[in-house]
Amino acid sequence: MNIDMKTERLGTEPVSKLLLYFSLPAIAGLFANALYNIVDRIFVGQNVGQAGLAAVTVAFPLFEIGIALCVLVGVGAASIASRSLGAGKKKRAELVLGNALTLSIIFALLVCIVMLFSLDSALKFFGASEAILKPARDYMIIALIGMPFFMISFVLNSLIRVEGSPKWAMGTLVIGTGANIFLDWLFICVFDWGVKGAAWGTTLSELLSCLWVALYYLKHSVLRFRYGNLKPRKLLIVNMLAIGVTPCITSLSFAVLLVLLNQGALKLGGDMAVSSVGIFLALDSLFFLPALGISEAAQPIIGYNYGAGLYHRVRKTIILALFACLLVFSFSWVSTQLFARRIVQIFCDDHQALIEMTTRALKIGYALLPAASIFVVTSYTLQTLGRAREALFIQLVRQLGVCYPAILLMPRIFGLDGIWMAFPATDLGGSVLAFFALQRELKKLKKNEGMANPLLKVASNRSSSCR
Repeated sequence: MNIDMKTERLGTEPVSKLLLYFSLPAIAGLFANALYNIVDRIFVGQNVGQAGLAAVTVAFPLFEIGIALCVLVGVGAASIASRSLGAGKKKRAELVLGNALTLSIIFALLVCIVMLFSLDSALKFFGASEAILKPARDYMIIALIGMPFFMISFVLNSLIRVEGSPKWAMGTLVIGTGANIFLDWLFICVFDWGVKGAAWGTTLSELLSCLWVALYYLKHSVLRFRYGNLKPRKLLIVNMLAIGVTPCITSLSFAVLLVLLNQGALKLGGDMAVSSVGIFLALDSLFFLPALGISEAAQPIIGYNYGAGLYHRVRKTIILALFACLLVFSFSWVSTQLFARRIVQIFCDDHQALIEMTTRALKIGYALLPAASIFVVTSYTLQTLGRAREALFIQLVRQLGVCYPAILLMPRIFGLDGIWMAFPATDLGGSVLAFFALQRELKKLKKNEGMANPLLKVASNRSSSCR
C-alpha cells in the first residue's frame, strides 16, 4: 500500500531537519496553548486584582484533569497511528482516529457532569477560600461549557501531527490563542465582565480551535472519518489507554500537585499565596513548553522509523531531542534567575508584596530546571515505543517517591519556601531513574540496529543483482 509522501519523508529525510521542522510548529503550538492560561491571569491580575487571580487559580485543576484525559487518549492514539502509518496500515490508523474521537467525547461529557454536581465542594477542595468561592464558581461554570470543544480539539490535534502536518496542528492552537487574547481584552477591559469575561474568552476560543480541527479532517487529512470506525473496539482502546496511562498519570499527578499547592499556600500565606501559585504555574507551562514541543515533535519521527525498522534513525532522534531539551531548559533557567521580578510584574505591577513573594518562588522553584530534560525525553520516548510499564514506573517513582513527599514535608521545615523547594527536588530526583532507563533503551536500539544491518545489506545485494 502506498503511503502519502508527507508521512513517508519521516523515514527518508535527515533526522535533524525533521526534528527542527516538527519542533518549531509544536513549540509555537504549545506556546499558544500555554497562553490560554497566561493571558487569563494577566488580564485578570491587571484588571480585577489579587482576588480574581486567586479565583482563576483554584479553577486550574479542572483544566489539568481535562488535559490528563486528553493525554490518556491522544498519546496512545498518536503512538499507534504513527507506527501504523510507518508499517503502511492506513485503515488501522483511521480506526484509531475514529475511536479517539469517541473516547474524547465520552470523557468530556463525564467531566462536565461530575463537576456540575459537585461544584462548590470541588472548588473548596481545589483551594478556594470563602472569599473567592463566588468568582471561582462563576469562572468554572462557563469554563465547563467549553470543555468538550477543548478535549476534542486536543486529542485530534495530536493525530494531525502524526500525519506529518505540524503547521496545521500549530494553527489549531494559534487561532485559539489569538481569539482568546482578543476576547479577554474585549470582555474584561471593554465590557468589564471580570472573571466571567476571562471564562467566556477561553470557551469561545476553544470552539474556534475545534472548528479548525474539523476543517482539517474534512479537507486536508490523509486519514478519513468513517462512521464504522466510531464504534469502540475493545482491544484497540485497551492498547491506546495502556500507552497513554503514563502521561495521563503525569497530568493527573500535576492536578493533585495543584491542589496540594493551593491548599498549602492558602494555609501558609492566604489568598495572596494562592495568587502567587497561579503566576508560578502559568510560567511553569511557559518554561516547560519548548522541551515538550521538541519531545512531541520527536514522537512521529521515532514512531515511524521504529515501525519501519530504521533503528539508527530512532537513536539519532532521541539523542538530538535530549540535547535540544537541555539547551532550552538552560535558557529558561537563566531567565528565571536573572529576570524573575520583571517577569512577575507582567501579571501584577502594583502589588509589591505579591511581586516579592512570586519572584522568590521563581528563583527557588527553577533552581535545577535543566535536569528535567532527561525525564521529559525519556518519558516521551518510552511512550512512543509502546513501553507503557517502564514509563509508568518512572513516573510513579518521580511523583510518589519524590514530588509528593517533598511538597508535604518541606513546608513543615521551611515554611512557604518549602513549597517552592519541592520543584528542584523533583527535577533532580525524577531524572536519575530516567537516565538509566534511557541509557538501556538506547543500547537496545543499537543492538537491533546491528541485527538489522546485515539484513539490509543482503537486501541491497539482491536488488543490485536483479538490475
